[in-house]
Amino acid sequence: MNHQSNPSALDSAFQALAHSKRRGMIETLSYLPASVSQLANEFSLSLPAIHKHIRLLEKARLIERRKAGRTNFVALNRQSLAATQSWLGQFHTEWGDNRETLENYIAGLNN
Repeated sequence: MNHQSNPSALDSAFQALAHSKRRGMIETLSYLPASVSQLANEFSLSLPAIHKHIRLLEKARLIERRKAGRTNFVALNRQSLAATQSWLGQFHTEWGDNRETLENYIAGLNN
């Protein structure tokens, strides 16, 4: 998935990552897949609340869900997450260093 050619996918990814619990879930899932109940327990959320978070992460394609028997498992969609990281990485060379602050820029204009 290429977020650069699909702005709505990038919007969905950043919306999903805007919540600290969802970022925590991404971090947890970066190690191993987990069941929905395991995530609910780890983040002290009710099943309805965890399902709401999972739906947003799925909509953004940051995770995938599979059912095995009666248990729902979720796993990180590394390809989609890499596309989001790639979008952010394109600005890395332009971030500069700590000397390139707004204060220093304005001071340079006044010289």
